[in-house]
Amino acid sequence: MMFPKTKRVKDKKAIEQARKPYCEYCGRTGGIHVHHVSPVGYAKKGNDELSNLISLCINCHDKAHRGLISKERLKEIIGER
Repeated sequence: MMFPKTKRVKDKKAIEQARKPYCEYCGRTGGIHVHHVSPVGYAKKGNDELSNLISLCINCHDKAHRGLISKERLKEIIGER
C-alpha cells in the first residue's frame, strides 16, 4: 500500500538566513546550495532550522549526500558559526 506524498512546508526565511555566498565546508564561491544535514520529509527528523542548514558548493553538496562528508563534521561547522 502506498501513501500519498505529503507536501513539505518550507521555511523560506530560515533557508535564506542559512544561505552564504560561499561553501561553508571548502570556501568556494558560486554554485551554492543550502543543504539539510538531517533529511526532511515523511518520517525524517530534519527541518528548516538554522541548526540543520548549511551552505555547500555543488561538489561538497554531492559529497555530503554520498556520505563522503560526515553529518558530524557538518554539525561542527554549523556550531562554529
